[in-house]
Amino acid sequence: MKKSVKIHHYVAFWVVKFLSFIYSRLFMGFRCKDKYRIKKGETVILLSNHQTDLDPLCIIPLFNKPVFPVATDSIFSGKFTSALLTWLGVIPKKKGATDIKTTVKMLDTLKGGGSIFLFPEGNRTYAEFQYYIASTLAKFIKRTGATLILFNLHGGTGVSPRFKHKNRKGRFYGKIKEIITAEEYENMDEGTLFEKIKNGVRVFDSESGEKYKSDIRAEYLERIFFICPVCGKMQTVYSRGSDVFCTHCGKLAEFTEDLHLKPANEKFTFTRLIDWWLFQKKTIREMPVNSGNTAFFDENVELFLSNPYEKRVKICSGNLAVTDEYIKCGEKTFNVKNISNASVISGRKLTFTLSGNDYLIVGNERFNPLKYAFFFNKIDTEMKKNCSDKYFNLGDEIL
Repeated sequence: MKKSVKIHHYVAFWVVKFLSFIYSRLFMGFRCKDKYRIKKGETVILLSNHQTDLDPLCIIPLFNKPVFPVATDSIFSGKFTSALLTWLGVIPKKKGATDIKTTVKMLDTLKGGGSIFLFPEGNRTYAEFQYYIASTLAKFIKRTGATLILFNLHGGTGVSPRFKHKNRKGRFYGKIKEIITAEEYENMDEGTLFEKIKNGVRVFDSESGEKYKSDIRAEYLERIFFICPVCGKMQTVYSRGSDVFCTHCGKLAEFTEDLHLKPANEKFTFTRLIDWWLFQKKTIREMPVNSGNTAFFDENVELFLSNPYEKRVKICSGNLAVTDEYIKCGEKTFNVKNISNASVISGRKLTFTLSGNDYLIVGNERFNPLKYAFFFNKIDTEMKKNCSDKYFNLGDEIL
């Protein structure tokens, strides 16, 4: 077995570690007192909740030796970027789908003496609930013999929520929740280990009592919420400052410093983001679909061919419309039923796979890609048939 950790990985690690520490501390206010020294001959798997786009920068400085992150393959765009990330040892994974190649690469890295870290939910938190975690993760860990570290990020959803316009001021920190040696989990059954993993990476910032200050706390909540719970109309929600509104009903609520919703309309009953999230899923699940009619529409988006390891190519720009038969962007039209996978990248990007190609739609600053991911899980698409989407499906399961 070839060694996974090369000399250049050590050099790159110390450079990245230094820059990550400086950036996360100065620009994100991140603090973490916990450190972990990887011993000679030891391999490590770190599992963490996922709160911000830059979480890897917060985690890398914990270690004294190179650790290789597992990241969405959407960042492997362009020959230079993909070559650099591959050289650094970043392990690509297709977002929102089971990826056997990723599993093999992780095993090879560990067998070669390397350590890895990943976010088992596979997605940044939106509305403060735990995403689906594959139960096969416990079986995978038991095969490795690596030391398991369960790590918690706290405050990232307050400082840098996924819908944000700008970062907010508040406490953002990390800590090691639990360290489980191979000897300890060897005698555990997979179910027990899986429960430890789920509970070990579960963090809800809204329960902390911490406050996050900003004059634009609610902007851009319409990247998440597109259905008004008062009147039921779609694509009428918009934000301004710390408040969220409906173009039909007026002010709905204030998004408070402690990450809750304070109703401003007597018919608006939600105080947590997750309640509004579940309402939207239920609404889409029960929504009638009129064949051939436009279900959702957005203006001024850009469409790219975005296959990993290839240069991202702009195909067209224009308006976006989706029906139960097609998805049309500008002059380009696709058969929506052939979509095998779809997911959301960051706050306002939609990626989908069709006929072996990956496409990326980038909208304006208030673009909501979630409604399309939900809709693809409602109608008769390949991704719905194969149950490939464990993240934006229309079930009510909250783990």
